[in-house]
Amino acid sequence: MSSMVIAKRYAKALMNLAVKENSVEQVGEGLDTLADALVESAEFAAALADPKVPQSVKAQIMAEVLKKAQAHTLVSNFVRLLTEKRRLVLMGEIRTAFHQLADEKAGRAYARVRVAEKLTGDQEARLKKQLENLSGKNLTLQVTVDPDLLGGAVARIGSTVWDGSLRNQLDQIRQSFIEG
Repeated sequence: MSSMVIAKRYAKALMNLAVKENSVEQVGEGLDTLADALVESAEFAAALADPKVPQSVKAQIMAEVLKKAQAHTLVSNFVRLLTEKRRLVLMGEIRTAFHQLADEKAGRAYARVRVAEKLTGDQEARLKKQLENLSGKNLTLQVTVDPDLLGGAVARIGSTVWDGSLRNQLDQIRQSFIEG
């Protein structure tokens, strides 16, 4: 089983508990703090991943880190479980999956939009509103200029793509001529 599949399962379980306790934001912040600590300190991460370091020592290290971080109780218990199950190496992936679930639950999403030329603030606001109406979600736009586009825009929200590029429109016209 891939590490991302395992991470998603852990994230989903944690999300369910966080929703029950109405503490999704606090749990997300706690995960961020601990995942950042693992990412920022290569020595810390290496010690926790090293099979030569006894589990009892890893548990002590994590207990001190959790105490110092003043992590939410749910996060503390979750990290203790990850330590016990030897899954701390998945912390970054679990954090990513947890935040994706939190965004879904809150109706938030990210839209990656490619445009032919730089948009004005007004154009970007109108595009955002149109995409929010199409998707039914509150969006954060990431707009990039793609000189290969002749005109228009291509938007991706999750696995859904809206192709409003001039090239796509020309292809559709060409296809309709071919089909007669």
